[in-house]
Amino acid sequence: MCFKWPCSLHSLVSPRWLSDDVVAEMWTNDPEFLSIQKEEDLIFSDFFHLATQLAEHLRPLSPTLVGILWSPSLYTLVAVHGILLSSSAFLPLSDRNCSSEMLKLFGAIVCLSTKSNVPDDYFKCIQTSPFKVFTRSDGILQRLPPSDLAYCITTSGSTGSPKLVLTGHSCASANVVELCTRLPLAANTSGVFITAPLTFDACIIQFYLGLATHRRAVLPSASLLFGMEGKLLAQVISSANIDTWQCTPSVFGRLPSSPAGLKHLWIFLGGEPCSPARLPRWAKDWKFFFLYGLTEVSAWSSIVDANMLVSEEPPRVGATPLGVAMAHSQIVLKDIDKKTGIGQVYTAREGGGYATIEEPFTTVRLSAALQQMPNAGLVATGDFATTSPASQSPLWFLGRKDRVVKVHGRKCHLESLETEILELLTSRVNGSRHHVINCRCEVHPLRAHVQLDGDLSPKEADDIRQWLLQRLTFPISSCNLILSNSLLSLNANGKVVDKSVRLACLSSIGPVDENNEQHYRLTFQQLGGSSLKAMHLVESLTSDWPSLKVKKALLLSTLFSRPFAEFIQAAQESALTDVEGAGELLVSGADTRKKTRSDCKVDIVWSAVLGKCVDASPVVDAAMESVFIGSHAGVFKRLCLRTGEVIWSHVVGSRIEATACLIDDLVVFGTLDGNLHALRAADGVLAWTVEMGGAVKSSPTLVPNSHRMLAGSHGRRVLAIDGRGHTVWMANLDRSPIVAPITVDGKSEFAFVGTLGGGTTDWSVSELGPIFGSPTLLSGLGRVVVTTADGGVYCLSESRGERIWMTTVIPKGGFFSPPVPLPHYPPILLLANQSGHLHALASTDGSVAWSVDCGGVERAAGAHTAFLTTPRVALPKQPKQPPLVVFARTDGCLFVCMGHATTPPIPHVVHKLPSETFSVPLPLYLEPSLLSILIGCRDNTVTRLDINLKDIFEVA
Repeated sequence: MCFKWPCSLHSLVSPRWLSDDVVAEMWTNDPEFLSIQKEEDLIFSDFFHLATQLAEHLRPLSPTLVGILWSPSLYTLVAVHGILLSSSAFLPLSDRNCSSEMLKLFGAIVCLSTKSNVPDDYFKCIQTSPFKVFTRSDGILQRLPPSDLAYCITTSGSTGSPKLVLTGHSCASANVVELCTRLPLAANTSGVFITAPLTFDACIIQFYLGLATHRRAVLPSASLLFGMEGKLLAQVISSANIDTWQCTPSVFGRLPSSPAGLKHLWIFLGGEPCSPARLPRWAKDWKFFFLYGLTEVSAWSSIVDANMLVSEEPPRVGATPLGVAMAHSQIVLKDIDKKTGIGQVYTAREGGGYATIEEPFTTVRLSAALQQMPNAGLVATGDFATTSPASQSPLWFLGRKDRVVKVHGRKCHLESLETEILELLTSRVNGSRHHVINCRCEVHPLRAHVQLDGDLSPKEADDIRQWLLQRLTFPISSCNLILSNSLLSLNANGKVVDKSVRLACLSSIGPVDENNEQHYRLTFQQLGGSSLKAMHLVESLTSDWPSLKVKKALLLSTLFSRPFAEFIQAAQESALTDVEGAGELLVSGADTRKKTRSDCKVDIVWSAVLGKCVDASPVVDAAMESVFIGSHAGVFKRLCLRTGEVIWSHVVGSRIEATACLIDDLVVFGTLDGNLHALRAADGVLAWTVEMGGAVKSSPTLVPNSHRMLAGSHGRRVLAIDGRGHTVWMANLDRSPIVAPITVDGKSEFAFVGTLGGGTTDWSVSELGPIFGSPTLLSGLGRVVVTTADGGVYCLSESRGERIWMTTVIPKGGFFSPPVPLPHYPPILLLANQSGHLHALASTDGSVAWSVDCGGVERAAGAHTAFLTTPRVALPKQPKQPPLVVFARTDGCLFVCMGHATTPPIPHVVHKLPSETFSVPLPLYLEPSLLSILIGCRDNTVTRLDINLKDIFEVA
């Protein structure tokens, strides 16, 4: 459809919309695993009704500036459209970054966030559902002079100090009208994917591009928007039938290579420079456009059909095309250096329609700037470019003014160097198993971080590095060209930012927002971090800053026990010792692994659905022939061991990660909301609940010869609880979370507790790494063995805690499960670690009896990790048969091997689960000739598998 310009933004609504058409929908994911789902949607009639209702609330105040306190919400489109319908303008602010000074600008506030607090001494609430609306209650009417103002955007920009950018309807609508001509007629189910936050002006253009072309606005939830996981984005694009997407090249680069199920797309890449050489060959039928613009002249000033430039050579190495001026825009090169032909880019919009004001932002300054909007002229962008008159793109971008460096007297635009590296590497790895994702250069010293999507052996990395250095036009040290598969940090607008310890830490918990004061008070786990995220963060930091490798124990202890800001500070201080040559990625040496086999036949006896991920391990009561287990859905079930049928089910309403414990006639388990629940095993009726003071992630431990159990939690204390739910005693240890099950000696005299702070009490051992697995008690030897998340194995005396021996294994990896004794005298300890290896250690001195690599089987598609869970030992039923060891890999591979004391076994992959698993398998002999295995999975099920013992021993 054609629209006549100039026009208002809210007039750009296609007449093709029908009442029942979906105009917006929100998609979300479970952050623990790679799957997505549509959360909610909004039909056009409801959208129109809610927007009109909001406009009626605001018209008595109009024209005024309305604040939108924003977090991802289905009703974002309603808020924007309703405010514009009322003849007012809006200013979107992050729900974490709204100062009292900014609030003084507003005549009203629309609150799309449940976390924001609007002060009642300035505002009163006049609407509570489906979002809150506030108007001023202090008698001050913040009316604006009549103008074309549509919205304001806050920006730090590249052209000076922070600004408030004022954008008129005519300015923004010119973009929408131009982009409408680039798109085909939409099918009734087509969607535009909006991955820019409302605080980025491109988001507003996309909203109205969707409304104008009859395309649904497909909105990602907070976890999708700020995580930018490429595989999840690809799933949303495919499942939501998206045909239009505007994003940064950095976000687009995170899509997996050759993603399945993606149809023909129109992709608009902007916000960062992008070379035609980087367009993926697997997307040859897609339509690509490059956009360039400046927030001060919101949003885009030039455009180019990228597919037309694939065969063109840039006028300078590393230059990227800016294209031609969009409708009603101007883009010119001024201040040109006669010797080099390089000048600065200036942009403008026909008829003005934009203005800026600098801090402090006041109503007086705002009113004055509105008077200047119609007369706005050319704005300097701070960007350098050169010309190529015969090209499809007359202007080519070189770099920003604030990213120019000199090395040995030579000037270098860092953006051009990044583009050159990416273009060369893309041609070098084309057709291989690797995919170049991104590059970021930084100074002091000049260093390039290149992100790939696959591991490189040391020889591969060195070969590529040397090949690249021979071809780069600007000198860079070999040791400062870093090839890595760790993610480069993106800011909230999807743009790559300089690699730093601080930003790497902040990006691990969501969007990079350095103004969020919560980061300074709360712990990593209180901010939403998990043990898996902690492992990824520390491994990423030690990969990019090798000097941190010797500080793993300190970092992990600080991460779990102190405010997140203290962890960031400790990491920054430790990384300062990094020498210029540090940062190499050494990911794998020669492949000397034993290859696994899968000759055993497995029968799936039954599989029961528990509503959501099943990370807990099954508990069996043989006398009752029952399996007890809970899931992330907050559902706890008793199942028939023989058939898998549900005997009873109980909903507690909070996520269950911990394995249950049977005590007397009760089954007891903890939840992430900090409660310990006891259900009657017979009928599932709630007997009692005890508040633990923090998330419970481990099973309670039954105290032998008593009716008591011990339990720990993130509440940083140990509770002794009797069978009636009464707290008998309580002990505070080292004020760090307890996630490992507690170990009790056979006489019920002592409890051994490992904490994330690395200590124990009665006797205490400090300077250990965080302990995720329960201590293993070797009563016959009078010893306790613990493993730590930084890769240490410690043997301590049971009576005094004196260190008998300490060791690490090769290759080094963190331990997140306990040592498991293998029947032998003296016992052999089985240890599964993060490297994917199963180790056998002598309990006498910690010497390695054998090690086997279980990484020879290819990692399952979509799996985040592939490390081993706790092994379980099944004692033999027949004489002269060795014990069997059963364990899983987190990508879903289930292994069985012989438990030999001295010779390395060959692990057999007996089954591959349909999704990831963090559940410890439970082996049982229910029949003489069968080994039964119970295991939970993140496909929302618990499954019983049976293996014929004859098959196992013939294969072995």
